[in-house]
Amino acid sequence: MTRYKCTVSYVGRNYDGWQSQTQGRSIQEHIESVLQKIAKQRINVTASGRTDAGVSAKEQVFMFDSDMNMTGRKWMGALNGYLPDDIHIMNCEETDLLFHARYNVRYKKYTYRINDGPYDVFTKDTAYQCQIPLDYEKMVECSKVFLGTHDFTSFNSSPLTLYPDQTRTVFKIDMNRDGHMFTMTFYGKGFLRYMVRMMSAAIIDVGKHKLEVKDVKDMLEAKSRTIARRNAPAQGLTLEHVDYFEMIALNHETQVREFLRGDRLPYKEWILPDLEKRVSEKQNIRSYAFCIRNGQRMLGFLSLYGEEGELVLYNNEDRKKAEAMLEHIHIYMEKNGYNGHCSIVPFNEAERHF
Repeated sequence: MTRYKCTVSYVGRNYDGWQSQTQGRSIQEHIESVLQKIAKQRINVTASGRTDAGVSAKEQVFMFDSDMNMTGRKWMGALNGYLPDDIHIMNCEETDLLFHARYNVRYKKYTYRINDGPYDVFTKDTAYQCQIPLDYEKMVECSKVFLGTHDFTSFNSSPLTLYPDQTRTVFKIDMNRDGHMFTMTFYGKGFLRYMVRMMSAAIIDVGKHKLEVKDVKDMLEAKSRTIARRNAPAQGLTLEHVDYFEMIALNHETQVREFLRGDRLPYKEWILPDLEKRVSEKQNIRSYAFCIRNGQRMLGFLSLYGEEGELVLYNNEDRKKAEAMLEHIHIYMEKNGYNGHCSIVPFNEAERHF
């Protein structure tokens, strides 16, 4: 069985969103229908997340498993041969079974576009045609309200029964204006349903002088479902990019993966951008987080250097968890040219490789 990672672009205007629907008018339904034609059997796909009806994507990512003897490039050509011209597979590659399109997401990037000039038929499917002059400076000021970690209960429609913790982190919001075209780009690990569109609607209302920045701040701090809320029109939103972290090893209880925002780094001089660079460039010395799968509690870290490895433990009481992970680490090491051994060591005896 081979796992394939695919990147797909689509214009959302004619579809009911990503998720499969009984009417068969979703992006997922179209892709799965084509996969069935090619493979002569049902193949399910899993995406990085859902997009709403009318929302477009430049780089949505999905995965599927198949035992057919086909390269990623052949799958891409076969899929595009059947898909409509507003859905296009941009890339398809064979990937490790440890890759998961939903659970291995480092961050997502969404852009909301607004045209406040004359109606533009050429951007009507990918930008909200506002036609009311917007106060850009006020919108920039308002965007800062949403930066950081907040309880977004007031700015999403995900039910509390399914998502009782509605705290999310918005890493960055880039605001730009080019003539009559405004762009608001949101970066975060994950977003709740309608969250980006609700934030965008609030920022736009401030730009229209319908709300003050303080009003939006009060709405966020209220953490209330009863706050009057609305979604910005779907056509203005595009999923631009999904970024993934590397998974080294995985079992039912623990995992070894790249360090992520919010992780406790082992040493003061270690910084996340340097660790990410070492991994992405496949440098000789690399370090990865060793943690519990559910809750992400840090247990230690894995360092790979030369041909050797060290699984470093913060607490020796977790040694059995580390021993259960060694076989999976050795499989990764063998596949990636490490011919040495990985040993388990306590933190105070760990080698300082960088």
